[in-house]
Amino acid sequence: MIPLAVHSGYSFLQGTSGVEALVGHAAALGHEWLALTDTDNLCGLWAFMAACRRHGIRPITGAEITEPATSRRAVCLVKDTRGYAGLCRLLSCRHTSSDFDLASGLAAFGKGLVVLVSDPDLLYAGHEANLDMVAAMFGHPLPADHLLYRAARRLDIPLVAAPAVFFSRPEDFEIHRVLRAIAGNTIRCRLTPRDTARKDAFLAAPRQYMRRFAACPQAVLQNAAIAERIGFTGPDFGLVMPPYESALPEQAAGQLRRAAYEGARRRYGQLSAAVTRRLDHELDIISAMGFCGYFLIVADIVRQSPRTCGRGSGAASLVAYCLGITNVCPVKHNLYFERFLNPGRKDPPDLDVDFAWDERDAVISGVLEKYAGRAALVCNHVCFGDRMAIRETARVLGMTEREISRGMKAEDPPPPWPEIFRIAARIAGLPRNLSVHPGGVVITPKAIDTYAPVQTTAKGLPVLQWDKDGMEDAGLVKIDLLGNRSLGVIRDALAGVCQNGAEIDENAWVPEEDPATWQMVAQGGTMGCFYIESPAMRLLQEKSRTGDFSHLVIHSSIIRPAANEVIQEYLRRLRGGAWKPIHPLAADVLTETYGLMVYQEDVSRVAVCVAGFSHAEADGLRKVMSKKDRSRHLGDYYQRFAAGAQQRGVASGDMEAIWRMIMSFGGYSFCKPHSASYARVSFQAAYLKTHFPAEFMAAVISNQGGFYSAFAYVSEARRLGVTVLGPDVEKSRIAWTGKGKKLRVGLVSVKGLSFAGCRRIVCEQGRGAFACAQDFFDRVGPDETEARALIHCGALDRFHPEKNRAVLLWQFCARARAKRPGAESAGLFSAPSAAAMPDLPEADALLRLRREFAVLGFLCHCHPMSLFVHALKGANTIKAADIPASAGRRVRFAGWRITGKTVLSKKGDPMEFVTFEDETGLVETTFFPDAFDRFAGVLESGRAFLLSGVVEKNWGAATLRVDWLQKLGAATGRMAS
Repeated sequence: MIPLAVHSGYSFLQGTSGVEALVGHAAALGHEWLALTDTDNLCGLWAFMAACRRHGIRPITGAEITEPATSRRAVCLVKDTRGYAGLCRLLSCRHTSSDFDLASGLAAFGKGLVVLVSDPDLLYAGHEANLDMVAAMFGHPLPADHLLYRAARRLDIPLVAAPAVFFSRPEDFEIHRVLRAIAGNTIRCRLTPRDTARKDAFLAAPRQYMRRFAACPQAVLQNAAIAERIGFTGPDFGLVMPPYESALPEQAAGQLRRAAYEGARRRYGQLSAAVTRRLDHELDIISAMGFCGYFLIVADIVRQSPRTCGRGSGAASLVAYCLGITNVCPVKHNLYFERFLNPGRKDPPDLDVDFAWDERDAVISGVLEKYAGRAALVCNHVCFGDRMAIRETARVLGMTEREISRGMKAEDPPPPWPEIFRIAARIAGLPRNLSVHPGGVVITPKAIDTYAPVQTTAKGLPVLQWDKDGMEDAGLVKIDLLGNRSLGVIRDALAGVCQNGAEIDENAWVPEEDPATWQMVAQGGTMGCFYIESPAMRLLQEKSRTGDFSHLVIHSSIIRPAANEVIQEYLRRLRGGAWKPIHPLAADVLTETYGLMVYQEDVSRVAVCVAGFSHAEADGLRKVMSKKDRSRHLGDYYQRFAAGAQQRGVASGDMEAIWRMIMSFGGYSFCKPHSASYARVSFQAAYLKTHFPAEFMAAVISNQGGFYSAFAYVSEARRLGVTVLGPDVEKSRIAWTGKGKKLRVGLVSVKGLSFAGCRRIVCEQGRGAFACAQDFFDRVGPDETEARALIHCGALDRFHPEKNRAVLLWQFCARARAKRPGAESAGLFSAPSAAAMPDLPEADALLRLRREFAVLGFLCHCHPMSLFVHALKGANTIKAADIPASAGRRVRFAGWRITGKTVLSKKGDPMEFVTFEDETGLVETTFFPDAFDRFAGVLESGRAFLLSGVVEKNWGAATLRVDWLQKLGAATGRMAS
């Protein structure tokens, strides 16, 4: 008997089995057919199809559709392509219509489906709509006088045995109950039988099902008959390219050629033979593969924003560069087009574009509006992580949050923790819910809900039920429209520069050729600069002592997990160390990276030259290496690589060494076009920081992005010689502003001040200066939280000559009291008067700074470490600026923790890289496992520490290996324990 109502983990918080495990178990039990009918979705369709191919099972596509207002449901199995489109539309209607009715939905979209129901009314309704209806027993055999039996006989509709499956084995019922408790936000002991599936809802062997339904032999026979009349084995769309509606397919090629050549003349002026030759080559391939309309559509989307960063492998395309989709010249930088497109490639091209983070939503909305009904976002399938699984399991077993936190930290937790860990291990990895991909958009030629089911986000945007891997398997082309805060930083910094009287012609701006910027990059002074500001990247820049564009492209890709040995060898070769190619056949492939594999396409290029792979085969190897299940596919590639290398005369020992190098590469790094695109944005940011530090730092902090907090960027601004001016209700705008060597705090950084409050202040600034604090309170009308925040951060200091903030607080409170109902009749003054004001002493200086820090997160006029002078007297500390001169020595250093990154050592033990700073500079430190074990519990951000350790140098870059640490006492409100 064939399982016709099977649920995997994609029946969110119901099914207990992953698709692969479920199909494998079905094969082991002897099933030849299997239907996947997850509740209200087709999320697992493509994983199911692939698993069935691997295990030799014939797949049946389907879904269980529920009616939100009732308990009615129908299992729909797809008979043909019409039925598949109908099922997608039915599911879409279920998720997008607030008044969804199952009977009406089936009548509208049920043609081409076999519909299994246990509700007699649905059976009658479907029969009247002339649908292929089946009366289904989803549990045990029904008595002969059951209403469903009677309805089936009256309508001459077959009764079928279709036991529902929600877990693989009987013992998985407890996992199912835990998932149901999580779904119901309750504890396990409160579940009722109505909240869960039946205990026997496990996947049984065919003979076991036969015994269960022995009393209904006709229902068993009908089970097989249904499967036999299902001819659909899965959707096969081919490659679904978004259509360019301004031209017919045969016209799109000519339109793309004209647009590409017009763009080339804008980019280059007079076209060289090399540019013309490559442009023609790319256009021929794009046209032959049918991608012309796709390029034109993406070019249309990019035109919505003046500042973008086309990235990914698409940046290797000269056509994309000429259309303005990307901004790095692939001819100048020798970018490998075949990594992006080649005639043997079967999957769709991938053009990714970054927009300024605050412009992206409008761009996506524009695309969805223009292609309404034929466009949707891509989803993510959010799965249980280990910690989430443990927490959720503990919660439904009745534990409090305090007990959960304590138990997760304990080395040997008591019962019920062993049970919790056992159950959580089973839940980890199961799908939990859908979320939205950061920016993936799909555009289709026909209605998009005929390809895949569509849901709506909380904002009302359409989103498909497939993730990016499902899209690729289906042949749907995803366009990534992503947000990038650094593009907002560059935009705002350039606007500030222009507003302050300087001009930068962006059409002629080539920041990567500026020597001063090279020098700054080579010194690692890139805090605030996109992608090259992390501690690891700044150290690499400092070690390499190179700041030119080509090396920055290398560095953007070589920084990857577990790459330290490769980086050390790279630095050795960069500094003049001898090296030779991995093999004479690859002598010309890796010369620009000193014989090392740095970029993703290096794998492909080595496979081509050493083993004779085609470009498509080589790209397939590169893609498999980045997959979670890569070990399943690598065996075949190894055999082909070994055979090809042997044919080319490569010795087996050399072949094995090259293969090991490929495997160690791991697929984590970028492709070169992507690195080059990022490097260009990095250089734009670095140039602005070098020449316009105030405008640049204002833009960095205002866009609230980057690797560090505002505290760290304020400190960096001071180190650049920029004076930080505090917030002022007369002079501060909403965003930070910079000019010359002065940086003004923006109102956006005042914690407790709403955005509406910021707008009211700026609006009133335009109506004239504030006469006094009373005038400000009257015109702006801040609430108490806003007023206290503005006063404590110093934004109202201008209204009191002695800057006594206690007086300002009294004035606000007196005004608020005077405005209370009945205040006038009670004889209270209507406004604060000087005569009524008590003699209010100002708070001591330290308390004043604590309050300022609490509101802003930094101090405007000094670094917090300067407040520890007396506490550090006699501690014999050195400043950050003196660390590099102390190589090999044990030193003491007092610094403020600004960021940290926990990693695993080679032995698998946790350790941490932590960045500290004082008023003179940054110090990168290492807490190896022993030190991490001792001090991890106190290493919190936003406070001061006294450190001791040995200064180590690597290729000229100094770090501190910490072996002792102590919290320093409170200076800005954080008390030491």
